[in-house]
Amino acid sequence: MSESKDQRARTWTFIVYPESAPENWREILDGYHVPWVESPLHDKDVNPDGEVKKAHWHIVLFFDGKKSFEQVVEITEAISAPIPQKTANAKGLVRYLIHMDNPEKYQYKREEIVCHSGAEIDEYFALSSSSRRVVLREVMEFIKDSEIDNYADFIGYCLDYEEWDWFDIATNHNTLAINKLLDAIYQKHNPKSGSKSVNLEEKILKAKEMAEKGVKKSVIADTLGVSIRMVYKYLKK
Repeated sequence: MSESKDQRARTWTFIVYPESAPENWREILDGYHVPWVESPLHDKDVNPDGEVKKAHWHIVLFFDGKKSFEQVVEITEAISAPIPQKTANAKGLVRYLIHMDNPEKYQYKREEIVCHSGAEIDEYFALSSSSRRVVLREVMEFIKDSEIDNYADFIGYCLDYEEWDWFDIATNHNTLAINKLLDAIYQKHNPKSGSKSVNLEEKILKAKEMAEKGVKKSVIADTLGVSIRMVYKYLKK
C-alpha cells in the first residue's frame, strides 16, 4: 500500500463573515503570532444567478512549517470561521484576494489588502518578464498617443487612475526608456518656433466633456488624435 498523501501545508486559507466573527477577531488572530493577510471586504461578489453573496473577508495564514488541519481548525474555531483549506499555490491565493486574475469577477483594490504580523506579499504581485514587456508597450503607446512630455505628469496619471503595473514599470524597470520617449515628445512640443500641443489633462477633460454630451467614442478618438482604446483610458473612473 502506498503512503498516504501529506495533508499538512504551510499556507492555509479560510473565510470570515462579519455577522458571525467576534468584534476582536483580528486581535485574536494576531495573538497566534502567525503572519496573515486580510482581503478587502468582499461585499460585491455575486453567484452565477446574480444573487449577491454574503459579505466576507478572505484570510491567508503563512506558517513557518507545515501544519495539519487539526492544528489550523483550532484557530478558525476561535473566531467562529468556517473550516480552513490548505493550498500549495500561495501566489494564486493572494492574488485572488482582489480577483486579480479573474477579470469576470469584481475587482477589489490591492491597497486595501492588509498584512498582519509581518506578512509580506509584494512578490506575489511582481510581473513576469513577458508581462513586463506587454505592460511597457502599453505605457509607450499611452505616452505617445497622449503626447505626455514629462515624467511627473505620467506618474501623476498612474497614481490618480491606480495604474499600478504602469507605475511599477516606470519606477523600477524601464525608467530610462520611458524618460527617453518623454524627452523626445518634449522636443517635438517645443520646437524653436515654440507652439505646444494639447497636454494630457486637457485631453482627458475634453474626452469626458464630449462623452457627457453623448459623442461616440470613435468621434472622440478622431477629434483628439488618439486610439479608441486610449479614449477608454481617459474615461476610466
